[in-house]
Amino acid sequence: MARTARRPVMRTPRGLRPGVPAWVSLSSYRRRIWSTVEERWFYADGILSSVSESVVVQFLSIYAITLGASDAQVGLLAIANGLAGILALVPGAALAERTPSRKWVVLAGGGGAGRLAILAMAGVPLLFDDVRTAVYALVALTFVKSLAGAACHPSWVSLLADIFPIDRRAFCVSQRMLSLTVAAAVAAPIAGVAIRVVGGTKGFQVAFLAAFAVGLASTYSYARIPERPRAPRRERPAGSTRAVLRDAAFVRYLTATLLLHTSAMVVGPFLAVYLVRDLHAQPGQVGLIASIEAGGAILGQFALGLFVARKASASLFRTLLCTMPFVPLLWLLPRTWWHAALPSVSGGAAWAAHNVLSFNLLMEYAPPANLPRYAAIQQMVILAASFFGPAIGTWVVGVSDIRTAMLVSAIGRWIAALVLIVPLGAPRPAPPSSTSGG
Repeated sequence: MARTARRPVMRTPRGLRPGVPAWVSLSSYRRRIWSTVEERWFYADGILSSVSESVVVQFLSIYAITLGASDAQVGLLAIANGLAGILALVPGAALAERTPSRKWVVLAGGGGAGRLAILAMAGVPLLFDDVRTAVYALVALTFVKSLAGAACHPSWVSLLADIFPIDRRAFCVSQRMLSLTVAAAVAAPIAGVAIRVVGGTKGFQVAFLAAFAVGLASTYSYARIPERPRAPRRERPAGSTRAVLRDAAFVRYLTATLLLHTSAMVVGPFLAVYLVRDLHAQPGQVGLIASIEAGGAILGQFALGLFVARKASASLFRTLLCTMPFVPLLWLLPRTWWHAALPSVSGGAAWAAHNVLSFNLLMEYAPPANLPRYAAIQQMVILAASFFGPAIGTWVVGVSDIRTAMLVSAIGRWIAALVLIVPLGAPRPAPPSSTSGG
């Protein structure tokens, strides 16, 4: 009896999570991660930018303290950062939709004005003798830097969606973030040692000049990314802010994000001050703690990489959110600077995983035509938290102390986790195209 020919059975590759569309082949996960010119230059830009930003993020508040800033003025640095972002993101989303070149928006914003702000920060002690004026100059430059970065953020996200095809996007972005974390882990302690060796205000000036130089190399790398021509504006779908705000599942996610980041920023801007003033850490030791935190981030991203292609991002995100209230509670334990290693490594792991998952959620969920608006509103919520959180933290620290702020932060994070007990909803199916068009 002749054997009947059977149609080949198309099997879903093992490990493919339900959120990935059925038409996606996982064979691309086995190819080289950075397989195109665009991806390689984007990767180089990220590493160099991470090195530059790690110096500013870790040492700006200590730089301000060295110039004579009070706790309230340290809080103003974070408030300025958040306020600038709130003001710039909506115009930035509109610019991302209308501009013929998103790359040049990024180069002019974060890659141009943002880098010059870092250079100016290095020159503040030379330009201003008065302590009060010098500190407020740092606040103003922080505002300018944040304004430039926020204005170009929607364009950056939209161009990223064009660079990485949908089937490799989550994996490649998580691997890129891991590399950025490694770069920051190396840069922060080197900067701390340099500050201590040079000594005083000049040490911070040298560190910020180095951050500016590395930032210029990052800008050069981004400029080398080939950008595909966009369709004329009239042929591209128009974005809609109203559609974003009518998306109930996304609004629930934004509410949890606002609560989480506000709670984190109640205490976050004061941790470096806490290390120096209460735990008696030197700049080199602050850099070492930053390196330990980055090591935790590496572990967190590596562990997440084992699950990101097998589990839905929404499920992983909700699970992670339930663990984050324990991080500020761990900060209650240290009695000397090296005790801060435990909360630092825990916080580094948790926030690194959070950043990857929140970005993947955005890229999976947002309709491609409206991606710049989704990205802008999400980032605006985060920066609003950067405005409200430090304001609340400044008041709490003023009337009590930083340990009370840690408790307030933990309570706020629990509330954020409760908001997302109800599922986010299934991601929208992506079209079978490798570009976002937005």
